[in-house]
Amino acid sequence: MALARFLQFSDLHLGIPFAWLPAERREQRRRDQQAALEQCVRLAIERGAHAILVPGDLFDGVPVDTGSLAFAARAFTVAGCPPVFVTPGNHDPASSDNAAWNAKLQAARGASWPAHVHVFDAPGWSCMPLETVPGVRVWGRAFVSGSDTQDRPLARNAWKDAYQSEPGMLDVALFHGAREGGCPPGQKITAPFSDAEVAESPFAYHAAGHYHVRSEVVQDQGATASGVRLAYAGSPVALGYGEIGEHGALEVLVRYDGERSTVGVEPIPLDRRRLLVIQADVTGCASPEQIDRRILHAFSTGGVTDRDLVKLALTGRLAPGVRWTAPGADVFARAFHVKCERRAVRPDYDLDAIRAGSGRTTEERFARDLLARIDGEADAGRRALLQRALYYGLDAFRVREVVPQWEEVAE
Repeated sequence: MALARFLQFSDLHLGIPFAWLPAERREQRRRDQQAALEQCVRLAIERGAHAILVPGDLFDGVPVDTGSLAFAARAFTVAGCPPVFVTPGNHDPASSDNAAWNAKLQAARGASWPAHVHVFDAPGWSCMPLETVPGVRVWGRAFVSGSDTQDRPLARNAWKDAYQSEPGMLDVALFHGAREGGCPPGQKITAPFSDAEVAESPFAYHAAGHYHVRSEVVQDQGATASGVRLAYAGSPVALGYGEIGEHGALEVLVRYDGERSTVGVEPIPLDRRRLLVIQADVTGCASPEQIDRRILHAFSTGGVTDRDLVKLALTGRLAPGVRWTAPGADVFARAFHVKCERRAVRPDYDLDAIRAGSGRTTEERFARDLLARIDGEADAGRRALLQRALYYGLDAFRVREVVPQWEEVAE
């Protein structure tokens, strides 16, 4: 059987502002992105890939900044770089005002894509022969605007007029779209498709972009195809704290003999920083210093290093009067960046005792009234608001002061 080898990555989002990071960390994270792109090209060369597949969102938006455009163009000029096939996505569409794909606007910025980079810049399916491997065609389609579309890229009416079968030909497709039933939290549904449409598609393999976490669709087509029929490589580096898991590219191996194809994929880690979720229980802590020591212990147990991004989730109950709103400098110094969530932290008030009380004092009547309203509230946001009011009220009664520290309380 013949072998076609591809390196696939997408959703790099060059030019993303990284507004969730402090200003002094943003440039370092942009360099992480650039290093990931350079590594993709280097790995494609080292592994003998016949082509690099980029199914969308190489850039974060329109307009593309000149620095990002120039860097990406230069990254693919490395000697030995195989053919590169790109489909613009919903963030970097092939619109007339996008210098990433408009040759005249590129020239005005002094940039251009190397000759071996092919951009599918039309909304309909089209193909290019893969010069490095006879008998292989690469298909693609582009977003031409940044608006979310409900057009279905793998519906029969989307490809039937463009696709013409050729005996013995291997057809590989790349596109940007949303797999129904597999949408990660916070990801938009745009250009949706179903697993049934993947099964009916004429393409042996589908390189998909849009989702930032790696996933696969494995299907057995009997006499024609088996193995991985579609895969998302995910983003090469984590772009936010919601993107837990390993990030990188995929090596795609397609074995075919003109009648049947078998596809396998291998993930290739690229992100030089891990995104870790660390939980620390602060119950019993009597001071901000004790809370920070509890966090540092959790960091040590979790193997946190100064290269890591840490999503810190605090839990537990704080004694009345313990005032803590954020970690100290020692905590932030232990990681590249720390995002602290204290949604599950509560003041250590005995609400069961209040419920069982007689309601003789003003404090009890206040608390029992709010507890009854909380119990009867169906809306989660409104219920959390009432809980915060309860805690602040009890602080006022018992500690004789109100300091903002329960604003993140949520169910």
